[in-house]
Amino acid sequence: MPFENLSLESIEKRLATREIGRSSTPNEVWETIGSTNTRAAELADQGASAGTFVVARQQTAGRGRLGRTWVSPHNAGIYLSVLLRPQELRGSHLAPITLACGVAVARAVERVAGVKLGLKWVNDLVYDGRKIGGILAEMPSGSTSQRALIIGFGLNMRMESGDVPEELRDKIGWLEAVAKAPLDSNQLAAELLLELETVYEQLKARLSKPILEEWRSRSVTLGQEITVSSGLNSLSGTAVDIDESGALLVKSSDGQIHLIHAGEVTIRTRDGKYI
Repeated sequence: MPFENLSLESIEKRLATREIGRSSTPNEVWETIGSTNTRAAELADQGASAGTFVVARQQTAGRGRLGRTWVSPHNAGIYLSVLLRPQELRGSHLAPITLACGVAVARAVERVAGVKLGLKWVNDLVYDGRKIGGILAEMPSGSTSQRALIIGFGLNMRMESGDVPEELRDKIGWLEAVAKAPLDSNQLAAELLLELETVYEQLKARLSKPILEEWRSRSVTLGQEITVSSGLNSLSGTAVDIDESGALLVKSSDGQIHLIHAGEVTIRTRDGKYI
């Protein structure tokens, strides 16, 4: 398969969605941008319609959860953000939305690449202990964006070791290395948007239970002995489940169950290995 850069025309030609990517506001593709999430938030504040997406071939200020930097080299991944405008939106909705988006990406990757990724709570996609992708759900503030929800996706497609900072080289992977074949980034982006629309419609219809069950089946976190860190505090125990709010349930050695909420923690196994 010949390599093809991310292209708005190619993604839109492959789209099978009903609403996402088909709004009255033009979708955007950028050669280089600071952050697709930041640009989508700007569009939200300007009154852009639900379903508008922004895709970039490179990000210079990509970001992940808890303020971390997201490595986004040129033509090495899919950097994509979608603007949604749910009728009801609170901060407590972000965790289950993020989990649902993880399911959506995992489905799309499995269909296009034949690779089954694991889902690490709350927003990472992993394979064999290496991070392949991540999700960042945000609610931007602004006079016209009170009901705006931005879903950002970063998915590593093809990278060279020199693209990755030395301290991250044993933690980051990419899909073409796992699939052992070249992949069509435009087809994967279109499939991702279709699966996002599917899970989003389920969430709006309050049909989150099957999505959370699928997340559990794909989880690499549940059943693990982990250490959860938040600020100066840490908690060791076993990740036993998630609840309907998306919180992680951790059972400590004294048998107590602790609820860990999105935005509070980083997770590592007791020996420090990334999961």
